[in-house]
Amino acid sequence: MRAYIMPHPPIAVPEVGQDRIDMISDTEEAFAKASKDIRQYDPETIVIISPHYSMYRDAFHIAKGIRCTGDLAAFGAPFPSYSYLYDGELSDEITALCNEKDIPVVYDDEDAAVLDHGTFVPLYFVTREYGDKNIPFMIVRISPSMLPDDDLSEMGHIIERAIAHIGRRAVIIASGDLSHKLREDGPYGFIKEGPEFDRAVTDVMKSGDLSAFTKIDKKINDLSANCGYQGFVMLSGALRDYRITPDFLSYEGTFGVGYGICIFECENWFVRLAKQSLETYIRSKRTLTEKDASDYPGSFRDDRAGVFVCIKKNGMLRGCIGSILPAYDDVFEETCALAISSGTHDPRFEPVREDELEDLKYTVDVMGVPESATVDMLDEKKYGVIVSSGGRRGLLLPNLEGVDSVEEQIQISLQKGGISPRESYSIERFMVERHE
Repeated sequence: MRAYIMPHPPIAVPEVGQDRIDMISDTEEAFAKASKDIRQYDPETIVIISPHYSMYRDAFHIAKGIRCTGDLAAFGAPFPSYSYLYDGELSDEITALCNEKDIPVVYDDEDAAVLDHGTFVPLYFVTREYGDKNIPFMIVRISPSMLPDDDLSEMGHIIERAIAHIGRRAVIIASGDLSHKLREDGPYGFIKEGPEFDRAVTDVMKSGDLSAFTKIDKKINDLSANCGYQGFVMLSGALRDYRITPDFLSYEGTFGVGYGICIFECENWFVRLAKQSLETYIRSKRTLTEKDASDYPGSFRDDRAGVFVCIKKNGMLRGCIGSILPAYDDVFEETCALAISSGTHDPRFEPVREDELEDLKYTVDVMGVPESATVDMLDEKKYGVIVSSGGRRGLLLPNLEGVDSVEEQIQISLQKGGISPRESYSIERFMVERHE
């Protein structure tokens, strides 16, 4: 996962700014660097949070449609004009999770066919990096809302969970300008809270502790006339399961509006824990301790869940063992134990050697509670399945490569459990949170 904070000043686009872009050269260079980083990451989808797409006070808004097109004709530059496909599958999943979590969302085609400048400007630089017309990624466009910070953060987490559920390789861009009150000759004049807000926001970007956005003084936030705060809090929620390494690229306020650009490299906490646990065991013959746990979020000690840890080497399975229901006191101990078991006790493979460790990739699935189901209630992409007959049981995780139907999912589960399709068996389904 990678994420970005970018501004959206039309003046930064050369066709609009022309010779004035020399006055924001740091911003131009930062846009180019962030866009290059996105291209190197090679996402299937770019999720962009824009405050200038139809924004509601009491609900989030997700664009629904096939394709959208945009330009900056309103700012004197009808060319270039770019067109993007929407990622309908990911938008559907985000909306479904919002409904499950009672997060208010509007999912419709209002203004969906035409890009707002808050979306277009960041995508302009990314598209230019790809060579203008060669656009290999889809987009999801979401507007924030004026709901409380907790709801903003939860919406961000829903976006990240939806990405994980369908296995999409995606990046998230929070598009937002900082204070519009930095100069007397700026669009809204000057107020001391303007630069105070920008200093506070850029300090949070540099720290990588994005939860600190919500600690910024509310009065300063309200007076600063910014259009980024809600999106930044959503981004913090999207990255709550990740250890963040920030690369702060630039800040400028030349025209009286603050422009900040930052790249966030994100290492998933669960993946980091599985990797650390197996490597520590193999190299030092010890398990992680309470001292090691102090680096991890408190939820690792507060939550209990079944966990599956799967390890691959060069794209091939190297070990996978898990628990349907929790066997340990918390998910920290559960993940540690199962990472070691997957690397050293999967009977299908020889134990992992120390010289292999650098080549291993980890996936950690945190299990939801299984529930009784019938075949028509299954979805091989969304739900894992458990089939049981007598004392035999077969389990298959959801959204696995090469498993393209419910029928295949059940057939493989029966084989794993040593159960004949002709026997009577019960079915349970479960959801997972996939971390990779």
